Amino acid sequence: MRSLIFNRFGEPSDVLTLEDVPAPEPGEGQVRVRLGARSINPSDVLTVRGQYGRRPKLPATPGYEAAGTIDAVGPGVTGWQVGQRVIPLGIEGTWQEAIIAPAKALMATPEGLPDKIACQMLANPLTAHLLLFDLLDAKAGDWVVQTAAGSTLGQLMIQLAKLNGVNLINVIRSRGGVEALKAAGAEHVVVTEDEDLAARFTEIAGKTPITKAVDAVAGETGGKLATALGFGATLVVYGALSMQPIPLDAGRLIFRGLTVKGFWLTDWFRTATRETRDKTLGEIGKLLASGQLVPPVEAEYDLADVQAAIVHSERPGRTGKIILVG
Repeated sequence: MRSLIFNRFGEPSDVLTLEDVPAPEPGEGQVRVRLGARSINPSDVLTVRGQYGRRPKLPATPGYEAAGTIDAVGPGVTGWQVGQRVIPLGIEGTWQEAIIAPAKALMATPEGLPDKIACQMLANPLTAHLLLFDLLDAKAGDWVVQTAAGSTLGQLMIQLAKLNGVNLINVIRSRGGVEALKAAGAEHVVVTEDEDLAARFTEIAGKTPITKAVDAVAGETGGKLATALGFGATLVVYGALSMQPIPLDAGRLIFRGLTVKGFWLTDWFRTATRETRDKTLGEIGKLLASGQLVPPVEAEYDLADVQAAIVHSERPGRTGKIILVG
């Protein structure tokens, strides 16, 4: 089977190669999943570069999200059979044609959901849901701010906010992305290249202080956002697209009661109970299957074209996820 492998950390174009390896066989309590689609997330590329929060043991295969069909079942497995469509949960190394997964780390693909959508279920829809409702406890009528609003996750946040009556202010870097974001359903858009965040927040929300925000950019944008929030605000940081630290004012932390905390989906999977995990994923699966939540897909590439796919995934102004198929 084909597998994308890197033996050292570095730029994907230098270290990532497509190799032909034997298909793995499932052991006790395991199944083999023939993958139909895999998403490319920033964390995947950062892992290859050795810049992510956890480095895999080398040699390694990138990828954290995928969807496919069971094509072999190991001894002792009950409840799963060959031919069932599934989403592996928390299984690393998805950028290959097949993976081995514990039977307990599978979710049945919601009926009618194609692999190119199902393979996106974990990183973006799940993170958006957790950020909005678990970490910020957003309710109908609340005001929430998000940066990187044009990203796939940002667009899902727009959809979730609208479904639940949450007022969402969407912050993006360039004015060139405003129309596309409004076409995606955004009502309030703020552009950092030529607008002051605090002034625009007041213009949009009036005297209502903005006390709930999520940031995927960090750096200068994250610092400006922290400064523009109201008294007692919570800022959840879940990404660092700028690859720069957030400059924080100690006075605002002390005298304005600002709380800044991080979120890493890997930790959520590690600490959430099985009941919580299944309930949350079930809710998201229903939203995806019903079409109420629609992750945008911009392009699909074969595994052999991974270099072009990665370049595309990092292209400024991209409006949908890049998917690896084959």
